[in-house]
Amino acid sequence: MTHGHWPRPRPSARAHGGPGWPDRSQAPSHCPIVRRPSAEKPLAAGLGWRERGPAAASPATPAASEAAQYLASPGRLSDGSPPAEGLRRLQDQLAARDALIERLRARLAALEGDTAPSLVDALLEQVARFREQLRQREGGAVEAALRQEIERLSEQLEEKERETQRLRGQPGREREREREVALLRGRVAEEERARAASVLLCRSLADETQQLRRTLAATAHMCQHLVKCLDERQHAQGDARERSPEPHCPGKDASVQVAVEKLQEENRLLKQKVTHVEDLNARWQRYDASRDEYVRGLQAQLRGLQVPPGPTGPSAPELLRKEVSRLNILVYKDDFTSERADRERAQSRVQELEGRLASLQHAASRRQDSREPGSCRIHTGTNAKFLETDVRGLSAPGSKRPGTESQWLEVPVEGGHPGTARRGQGDLQCPHCLQGFSDEQGEELFQHVAECCQ
Repeated sequence: MTHGHWPRPRPSARAHGGPGWPDRSQAPSHCPIVRRPSAEKPLAAGLGWRERGPAAASPATPAASEAAQYLASPGRLSDGSPPAEGLRRLQDQLAARDALIERLRARLAALEGDTAPSLVDALLEQVARFREQLRQREGGAVEAALRQEIERLSEQLEEKERETQRLRGQPGREREREREVALLRGRVAEEERARAASVLLCRSLADETQQLRRTLAATAHMCQHLVKCLDERQHAQGDARERSPEPHCPGKDASVQVAVEKLQEENRLLKQKVTHVEDLNARWQRYDASRDEYVRGLQAQLRGLQVPPGPTGPSAPELLRKEVSRLNILVYKDDFTSERADRERAQSRVQELEGRLASLQHAASRRQDSREPGSCRIHTGTNAKFLETDVRGLSAPGSKRPGTESQWLEVPVEGGHPGTARRGQGDLQCPHCLQGFSDEQGEELFQHVAECCQ
């Protein structure tokens, strides 16, 4: 814009309130309507401006004051509108003010004939200042928008990074969970195998315990029957001694008496052994009953505390079940060991007593054969027949023990002369295979019986 000659507006335009518009109604809405002074005022105003000088021209002119007030009023981004809309409004206002400046300059040129440099300079400075503010506000709005966009993008980036970390961590957790599941399954399978093995062992031990019970009962029955046989034989021998006078062999009577006393002592020891075995059996039965009661109590506790297994390792019911299985195995082992020891002791004792009984029978039969009176042979034959009957009763299936044969000496007697029959078949005989042995082969007989009856 130059400060040369201003074009003069037409008189018709001056009458309607502004330059460039033929009618006031055609002026834009954003341009304020400047009221035209009367015909006398322009000259006075121009004279007053010339008299006062350029420094006092702007406040003396009503149009200039209104323009200054208009330029200093609204047009800022304080209404809360968006930055783009506010910039457009400021640009529109700036264009309107430029148009207003041109109109005011034209009016001043028409009224006063020349321009007021101070007012124009002030208006130009104000316009430059407004433009600088507009530029600064545009830059601040853009920076604020960019800053907000950067913050939004940073938040989105952080969210994406967190999502990526979460997705990266998921496979590791899945693999760890799978390893834990595989480990727990292995533990469960191992516990199931151990439980099956313990159940099988307990079942076999229970069967063996039942078999040992039957064996012990058969052994006790055999011992009782043996005691009864010895008692009856002693009574029979006592009756035979009372009925048969023996004045001619006092030495033989003394030896027979010693043998009878030994037999009585053995009988007494055997009775003590039977009593001891019965006592052991009763104590074992009481122990078995208490153990069964304890096991039933533990099973009731297990049923009360039974819960499904957890993901970590073995629970309390599983540990309690393992402890019960271990205790049952130990109890079964102790029972088996004690019963086997009792059975071995009883078998050895029975074999020893059978050997002694066989030797005593042989000695008694030899002494009775050497006697001259016939009554002695008759009583001896009767005793031998009685012993043979007892031995056959003991060898019945009801009194046999599994895996062990009764080692009894059968004394065959035919008529009233047992000595002749013994000499024909052998003095001693194995009760199992009926092999004969002489009197000098006593040790061999014992060894053969121990080997044959195993």
